Amino acid sequence: METAKTQQEPTMNIEPQKEHQWLQKLVGEWTYETEAMMNPDQPPERATGTESVRSIGGLWVVGEGQGEMPCGGAATMIITLGYDPQKQRYVGTWVGSMMTYPSVVKLTREE
Repeated sequence: METAKTQQEPTMNIEPQKEHQWLQKLVGEWTYETEAMMNPDQPPERATGTESVRSIGGLWVVGEGQGEMPCGGAATMIITLGYDPQKQRYVGTWVGSMMTYPSVVKLTREE
């Protein structure tokens, strides 16, 4: 019995640029503390949490965070960050368990 040959898809060999390499600084295990003004006549509320950030092929980083909301309650968040050479800017998304829509990330980098 003869087996059918499968046509191989062409592979894209994309080398990370210096902007992609900069994102690798974010990879690791992090803790955070944040402060938010929930009401102008109230003192700021604090929240803490952790985030685990990993690399995808040296081109993207994905972070998953868990913590507490400033007004109380647990939260889970996921962020994706990359660099788009055609747009010449960093791009990404952010979603959280406290919302029903994604946010577009606008990241600027200071040297």
